[in-house]
Amino acid sequence: MTWLELSVDVEPEAVESISELLAQYGYNGGVVIDQPIITGADGPDYTFDTSRPVTMRTYIPLDAQAEETRQRVEQALWHFGQMRAVGPLAVRSLEEEDWANAWKQHYKVQRIGRRTVIVPSWLEYEPQDGDIVLKLDPGMAFGTGLHPTTQLCVGFVEDYVKPNMQVLDLGCGSGILAIAAARLGAQVLALDTDPIAVTATQENVDRNEVAALVRAAEGSLGAGTQMGHWLYPNATDSTAIP
Repeated sequence: MTWLELSVDVEPEAVESISELLAQYGYNGGVVIDQPIITGADGPDYTFDTSRPVTMRTYIPLDAQAEETRQRVEQALWHFGQMRAVGPLAVRSLEEEDWANAWKQHYKVQRIGRRTVIVPSWLEYEPQDGDIVLKLDPGMAFGTGLHPTTQLCVGFVEDYVKPNMQVLDLGCGSGILAIAAARLGAQVLALDTDPIAVTATQENVDRNEVAALVRAAEGSLGAGTQMGHWLYPNATDSTAIP
């Protein structure tokens, strides 16, 4: 199969809005956010270089709907461009093998919370004291740790999740939040309506050796109403369940 890579350079303030747009049209909601960084002296610590544009990418299959999808994305970007600095849409085709590895080149070891460090499964990392290390192979499932809401939710997990707490990760994507909670000793039910995301979560759960603490399943909110204690959807708010 042939795929199309849709990419655009945007100002940092537009990242979240463009991320939602690309996720709407991209395969399985996958979005690559390639944000320029200024690295520290050592380790994964860095700061974002807000003086440079952020490159954002998503992928769609080259099928009968591809041209219509491209036009819809291009039109939406034009409207965003009336309010923010948004560059032109770039398009290139990728064969199956190239597509399967294209996103890997954009990921590096990254600290997405005070303690949480995401390490791509193909890279090595020497943890620092107190690090919560997540070995991740995101594939094209949503959830690479770069999305702003994921980063915010990681902060909630670090602050509030305690050992033996019951956690529902609703819309688990690639399993980042579920695995982070399990690393802190919680029992987790990870749900997603997309079977590809469930598979990605299960693979990452196994990779991080937390299968005894995390159950990944296809489903939605109704499946988690008996979990109790804590619910954090993949969004910026959290809701306690009585």
